[in-house]
Amino acid sequence: MYSNYGNYGVTTSPAAESSFETFINNGGGVVIVLGLILGLIILALVVLMLIAQCKVFTKAGEKWWKVFIPLYNTWVQTRITGLAWWWFPIYVGVGALMLNYPNNYILSIMLFLVSYNYMFNMAKKFGKSTGFAVLLAILPVIGLPILAFGSSSYDKNAKVDQNGIFALEK
Repeated sequence: MYSNYGNYGVTTSPAAESSFETFINNGGGVVIVLGLILGLIILALVVLMLIAQCKVFTKAGEKWWKVFIPLYNTWVQTRITGLAWWWFPIYVGVGALMLNYPNNYILSIMLFLVSYNYMFNMAKKFGKSTGFAVLLAILPVIGLPILAFGSSSYDKNAKVDQNGIFALEK
């Protein structure tokens, strides 16, 4: 009486393929492989940046594990760079706003300027030039490993302004 019992009206035919099979047959395998390769490259860069930041913290006399504590690592970086304490809430606040409004160009410029302020003082504390600070701000994946694994050393007494690039002339 019920010859189609349990099938619930789903018909299968030899010509029907699953969407995954269609995806693979239309070149999706290449997309998957490229995605995996890109994912591995990004993972390697993240690991490199974490190791480089640990090395920079160590050169500055801080414990390497402080890199892995959110917000506290920014506070430590504020101390390392010699910036005033109030740069910490500015940096965190602008970064948090950027997460909520990612396409806001004014916030993007503000975040770049605050980041550059940190990198400017970081470069000076490690005896590097203003040009190197630009490299640190624009391409940290290149600048930070150079700072970490290069021959430069941290100078706690290097003369930097606590306002960084926003120093007021006296």
